[in-house]
Amino acid sequence: MGLVPGHNESAGKRKPFKTRKGNKYLRAALTEAAQSIRGSDNYLGAQYRRIAARKGRQRAAIAVAHSGVDDRLLFADSR
Repeated sequence: MGLVPGHNESAGKRKPFKTRKGNKYLRAALTEAAQSIRGSDNYLGAQYRRIAARKGRQRAAIAVAHSGVDDRLLFADSR
C-alpha cells in the first residue's frame, strides 16, 4: 500500500524516511479519507490533530491512513 515508513533508527532516534512505493490510487484514497476525518470527534480525529500539531498535516494524514489500514487488517483477520 505504500503507507509504511522505513525503519531507519539509530541510537533510539527515528530518522526521517520516505514511505515505500505502493498502489498510488489506494494511497491517495486513504490519505484523502484521513484528511476528511481530521475534524471528527473520535480516536482517529484526535490522533490526526495530535500529530499535525507536532509534525504537520501531510505526515499526520499518512499516519492516520496507516492506522486506519492497521485497524481494517486486524478486523479482517479476526473474522
